[in-house]
Amino acid sequence: MNPAAKIAGMRTEGECLRLLRRADLPQETLEEILADRAVRKFHAVRRALAAHPRTPRGEALALVATLFWRDLALISADSRVHPAIRRAADQDLLRRLPEMAVAEKVDLARNVGRGALLYLRLDPDPRVLASVLENRFTTEPDVVQAAGSSFAAPEALALIAEHPRWALRQTVRSAVLRNPRLPGPLALSLLSRASLEDLRGLRDSPHFPALLRACAERVLARREGEG
Repeated sequence: MNPAAKIAGMRTEGECLRLLRRADLPQETLEEILADRAVRKFHAVRRALAAHPRTPRGEALALVATLFWRDLALISADSRVHPAIRRAADQDLLRRLPEMAVAEKVDLARNVGRGALLYLRLDPDPRVLASVLENRFTTEPDVVQAAGSSFAAPEALALIAEHPRWALRQTVRSAVLRNPRLPGPLALSLLSRASLEDLRGLRDSPHFPALLRACAERVLARREGEG
């Protein structure tokens, strides 16, 4: 056994993780850890190696394929990781999505980065959308697209319409209100805060119930009268 391999073999999981937190880790030390099969059995070490800026790109990409989905989510959401490695993590997550349980998707949607989030925002399960709404990478256009989807469940639209953060955005309220799948009682409750453009759209669209169109027309007439 050469000296480098011997030194690497003496390292523990904790020691390797401490070393891999250093962005300025000497290349020689990094290569020793990469060559140590014993410590590479620990998924946390493999994740840290894949994410490290000095890990050769080919080695990092190969490591991504060995990670659990929670590790992939952490890499996806880490802006310090090279974009190519984050993309590989996102692609692997998307490949696994069809086989994931709802509870796993819920957890993933709360923590994942932008790449996989673009797909999860349109997941038909309201529980997944609830997590998307709390993800720190979610943007207003993401929520608008989810609210405007023709496949959005009524429960999902209600989540958006009643969300303490997103319901304050006019573009979000507009997208929710214009979705014909929005439950009638909730749609009626949103009319008082609707824009004139939205009220006119509701009044003139044959896709909405007659009661909602009539109420929209009434609110519109009052607003225009006040104007």
